[in-house]
Amino acid sequence: MIRAAFRRHRAVSFTVLALTVVLLAATAAELAARTLLQDRLATAAGRALGKDSTVDVDGGPALLALLDRHLDAVTISNDHATLGRIPDVSVRARLQDVRLTGKRAGTVAAIHAAVEVPARSLQDLTGTKASRLPVTDVHLDEKTDTITLGLGQAGLGQATVQPRLEDGRVTLHLENAEVLGRPAPPRLVDRIQNTLTTRTAADYPLGLKATSLDVTPTGLSIGLDAGRTRLPAKTKT
Repeated sequence: MIRAAFRRHRAVSFTVLALTVVLLAATAAELAARTLLQDRLATAAGRALGKDSTVDVDGGPALLALLDRHLDAVTISNDHATLGRIPDVSVRARLQDVRLTGKRAGTVAAIHAAVEVPARSLQDLTGTKASRLPVTDVHLDEKTDTITLGLGQAGLGQATVQPRLEDGRVTLHLENAEVLGRPAPPRLVDRIQNTLTTRTAADYPLGLKATSLDVTPTGLSIGLDAGRTRLPAKTKT
């Protein structure tokens, strides 16, 4: 009777040990699969939005998703992304129905991205230190939906700019400019507008188009959307 109990105890111990090994192996495989998915998507996101993008894979088991090469949804975040030619913006993009393909690429059924452009990024976008009238200050007015750029040192001049949505991009239009309290010379007005036009003309990554725009006390809040698009593939070196 004692031997039978010992055999049963030993059998139970072996069963528990075997289940533990299986569970640990499954957990390790799941973690490895999730890491692989995140690394692969982070690489693709880095090519689109810049390095240091973080990836959050939604939904069920990552191992199953890796085998199926399909993800219901993925969230990509980057606090120092580049949007077109706008530097150092905060982006949070949600990708729906992601299907992985070869060459570390894939397709996405739809994307929505929320972008915050701080005043400092607007200053970098609109000004240059080499200019005789560098942009030294940025003031945002959410009531009038305008941006006032301080030009030169000690309030030498200013330019009022209105952001608009045009052809899926955010553009900046010069409303007026003045130097020493008087209207700026036409050549300076043209130069400012040409700079604004050139620097907002670039397309956005992942086929994104700007669909909403708000001026806030701290910057611009932009909503972007895209339909079916391809994730950028790894380029050959």
